[in-house]
Amino acid sequence: MGEVTDTVSSGTVKSFDFERMLIAFESITFTKDDDVRALPDTVPFLNAMDEVTLLFDHLGTGFGFVRADVEHKSHILREYYRQNPEESEFLDDIVQKEISQKSIRTNKPPSAGRTLLRLMWATKFLYVLMMELNDSFSPNSKKTLKNCVSKAYDEALKEHHGWPIRTAVSVAVNLLPSKEDFLKSLHVQLDKREEYLGRVKNSFGPLVEKMYAYYDHYKILDLP
Repeated sequence: MGEVTDTVSSGTVKSFDFERMLIAFESITFTKDDDVRALPDTVPFLNAMDEVTLLFDHLGTGFGFVRADVEHKSHILREYYRQNPEESEFLDDIVQKEISQKSIRTNKPPSAGRTLLRLMWATKFLYVLMMELNDSFSPNSKKTLKNCVSKAYDEALKEHHGWPIRTAVSVAVNLLPSKEDFLKSLHVQLDKREEYLGRVKNSFGPLVEKMYAYYDHYKILDLP
């Protein structure tokens, strides 16, 4: 078992670092993996989600709700882990227990399965965003950062948000900088863009695919 960090409760303040985020996601492990559908091990996944919250700071205040939600949901799962680390080492064990006890659709208090699903939405959003961003640098592409963020939001988050949040996001998207300035704000040197975004594809891609396949298999993608 590893050590799960918590930048909220510890008072630690970090700024976003793209390399650190990549290392965190590349460090995610799948002890219980059937190569098609799986949930990652608890500690490395939650440590990676710490980095996700910091990236949302660079998308404007309209994404503040998403950032806060990711932070809150991560904190809930940390508490599950801290209360019983031996039984919570693997997210698969936590979710399977709730499925067997028929408590996974509980939202007061929120089930771990429901909470994890919200983190999956955020992870998918960032994955689609980075893949769209990579494609936007292809020859003859006219995609802007606005186009990339809009596509990612529509695919991963929009259907789960009400009108007020959608409106706030729309305003934030219209205020986004150029894709070059966005990458600079993330401290990504343009000559390393292809390498970094390639690493995103290799680490985020399998994670998103396996987690969504797992939830689809157990018919829990619609948790309230």
